[in-house]
Amino acid sequence: MRMDFVHLAGRFFALLTVICFFLPWVRVSPDALRKNTMEVVKNLAQGGKGVGRTLIWMRAEEWKDIWADPADGFSGFQLVFGAASGTPRMKAQQELASVVLGGKEKQPLLGWLLLVPILAGLGWGFFILRGVPPSLLALVSLMLMGMYFVLRWKMADAYTDRLLAQLQLGPGWWGALYGMLGLAVVCLFAALRKHGGSYSSKIKMF
Repeated sequence: MRMDFVHLAGRFFALLTVICFFLPWVRVSPDALRKNTMEVVKNLAQGGKGVGRTLIWMRAEEWKDIWADPADGFSGFQLVFGAASGTPRMKAQQELASVVLGGKEKQPLLGWLLLVPILAGLGWGFFILRGVPPSLLALVSLMLMGMYFVLRWKMADAYTDRLLAQLQLGPGWWGALYGMLGLAVVCLFAALRKHGGSYSSKIKMF
């Protein structure tokens, strides 16, 4: 019964991550300039950001921004494939993403974003197929966690720049992030269970 729950949780987080890859990630919100400026001043006055707000949960202001206009913005799919087309609109998407993700890597990092749905798809397959080695589950878990922490660290590092550029993060961004984190935890738990089960079987043989 426990394993059934683990499989369901894995499929849920994998599906959440893939769906959110096609939902709005980032949008321009000119009306938020005054609010963002006040938030910049508040953030500078507080000093240290803390590990929680940097790598785990979202800020209260970011939670409100999600619902300001959840249907507007560029999706992860558009950011990855649109920037390569070279059109003015796609170049604008690339610049938006570069601000959110630190303003340095631009196209190379956008290409890495394609790993988000790929890893989620692998996780989905692992929870459908039987007999997947624990090492593969652990590897996917580590890659998902790595992607999650890199993206969270970069967006936290570019927080002030994002506010001044009047950018807001949409539901797709946060859904994909927390979907990856949830899938990573479930994959790791499943790997440990399988490894523990195989280890117990070897002991019984003797």
